Amino acid sequence: MSIAVQASPERRQHFIEIQNNWVKIPTTLLYDVKTRWNSTLNMLERSEWLREFTKHWLQTDAQFTPLWSTPEEWRQIEYILEVLQPIRFWTLWMSITRGVTIYRVFQVYQDIFDHSEMQISKLERKWMQWKVDIREGRVKAKLMAASYYGKTESPRGLLFGIGTCLNPYCKHNLFREWDLDASGETEYEKSYKKEFIAYYDLYYAPINNLAPDMSIPWSGLNSRSKHVYSSRYRAGILSEALAYIETDSEIEPPEADAEATHPTCEACPAGILYVANILEWWKVNAGRFPNLARMARDILAVQGGCVGVEWVFSMARDVIPYSHSQLKSSTIRSSMLVKSYENEELEES
Repeated sequence: MSIAVQASPERRQHFIEIQNNWVKIPTTLLYDVKTRWNSTLNMLERSEWLREFTKHWLQTDAQFTPLWSTPEEWRQIEYILEVLQPIRFWTLWMSITRGVTIYRVFQVYQDIFDHSEMQISKLERKWMQWKVDIREGRVKAKLMAASYYGKTESPRGLLFGIGTCLNPYCKHNLFREWDLDASGETEYEKSYKKEFIAYYDLYYAPINNLAPDMSIPWSGLNSRSKHVYSSRYRAGILSEALAYIETDSEIEPPEADAEATHPTCEACPAGILYVANILEWWKVNAGRFPNLARMARDILAVQGGCVGVEWVFSMARDVIPYSHSQLKSSTIRSSMLVKSYENEELEES
């Protein structure tokens, strides 16, 4: 259907004119591009959004009526959107390059696993072939996520754990949930608290407070530091890290403009939990925890993933095709700005 609509300028213009009295910025159907992130989801989402306009367009171009999806196919599209839209939210959130993401890496993995298990359980006893295919796809996707999660071992796992603890609205609550899910067979909360304190003592605690026998923590995801409580603690000197991590989590302030903060919040109800401005909290509380605030500034500056960098390389071929390989840097910059403005206008509409 996308190919049929955009096969000629006249068809495309007619499709856009149908929307003039109904939407602020008319648009058209999208192609599925295998090399572009979320391309299939965007294509299906756009087709669902323009469903009624497409039906109206077919009234004047009846030769393409056989391309119209059946009610069963529309059900499949709706179900696929239900499965993939939260995944897109998490991948887009992790690709943010102008904000803090490292403090939510473990939470993102937790949400992905929970979402996968929920979708798999919903389709467990379904016998229709397309539902069986979706269930098998979700199982493979869960295994793929598990393989990526397995790469969060040292040293990245240490940074992810410390970043999670540096979120004042969560601290070690996520690790406590892991211990509860494991029925007390694990000690994630205790382990990450120890590594958090040990990392602070090693790199950020005032030198005059450090004891000669201060240990160096092993930077592993599930490591157990044997000498975290150094003679500094035995002497009764309370560190900023210990004072911070042993207190209850802060109450997360309401975000009245959460949807305006990030365009993907509307796609997933859980998104509202991802927009807390923890940098503002550390700025306000730097007086209480001056050395820990330095640690937060260093750790929270680390990006949770490399998606943003890969995204730039993927977008480069769209901006600089082979036929325009001699574009000047100023032209490329202008082209990227125009594309950015167009995307913002579409999201606002």
